[in-house]
Amino acid sequence: MVLSWRASLGRIVAQGLVSATAAPSPLDAVENLLAMQGQQASAIPWAIGVRCARVSRAQVSAAFDSGALVRSWPMRDTLHVTSVRDHHWLRRLLRHRYASWIRQSAGLGLSDALVENAAAAVFELLGENPSGVSRSEVIRAWDEAGIATVTSGAVGGVRRRHLVKRLFLDGVLVSGPLRGGEHLIVDARQLPGAPGVAKGEAGHEETLAVLAARYAWGHGPIGEADLARWTGLTVTEARRAIAQAREVGDSIGLPIAEFEGGLARSDLADLVEAHRDEAEAMLALPSFDELHVGYKDRSCLTDEAGEVLICPAKNGMFRPIAVARGRLVAVRGPGSDIVTAHGCGGYEELARRVFGDWERWLSEIQQ
Repeated sequence: MVLSWRASLGRIVAQGLVSATAAPSPLDAVENLLAMQGQQASAIPWAIGVRCARVSRAQVSAAFDSGALVRSWPMRDTLHVTSVRDHHWLRRLLRHRYASWIRQSAGLGLSDALVENAAAAVFELLGENPSGVSRSEVIRAWDEAGIATVTSGAVGGVRRRHLVKRLFLDGVLVSGPLRGGEHLIVDARQLPGAPGVAKGEAGHEETLAVLAARYAWGHGPIGEADLARWTGLTVTEARRAIAQAREVGDSIGLPIAEFEGGLARSDLADLVEAHRDEAEAMLALPSFDELHVGYKDRSCLTDEAGEVLICPAKNGMFRPIAVARGRLVAVRGPGSDIVTAHGCGGYEELARRVFGDWERWLSEIQQ
């Protein structure tokens, strides 16, 4: 099935990319989406800022510095930004999807004992620096504790990324405050808890349905394949969650309904009708933006040729995109070159200006 342009406009509206649904703060923007891909740290402020009503880059940084927003691996083996309120329950709900990775990493030297020793070394360091520490400071603390780590392979020690990731998955560490473009690592043990939601616990199935309802509200229209891809759940798990999403959505104040063949917020049809002109206007979005990476079925946004424009090397590194009338019209290539999609040459200058607006926003001097 190829989703229509109307589904694309629905996603633009649901994600807060028009004034009627734009968030009043960075925290609200992230919570509307539940989780926002955060693989590329430099793209995160733009992804949040474009979904807010008149916020500065400094305000986005302040949301991390205050502890309202954090960055971790809650799902899909990819770094995401969540609110502090959503961090632990989402992490625990989906941790079972990392079970095979944890088993494999144990075979590469990442034993439970080593993980405990590594955590203790970081906690000691954080005791002296409670506002957060850099990755390089963590590695130095491990060296001093006799924990050998390497950047790749497993010869001479465990992989640093694997060890950091395991501590994040275990819920003892998370990253948040921004310093010099880096998210500092902080203690996650005192963040709001999440009892009873892990696989095998009493609240697991209902909380999966909450996840489905939140995803449909902030990303819809979506289907079970989109939910499975976004979270890393199996299609069977996603199907069960989708089946309960409407009932649970009503109970948490997020009514869900059908829209263009998928689930979405119940007022989406009216919102698209009322704000169609704004939804069709040009948007400049960063690499790894949720409007692109937040779905399995992206047919309403672009075609196969457009996917090649976004990721020409097929290496997982995506380019910033320009969208107009709900479709990809251009990408920003190396050196800020604008590369237009087939038949979209007339959008080149407008795309250049809109990308320039966000480059200036990103270059604001933070107080």
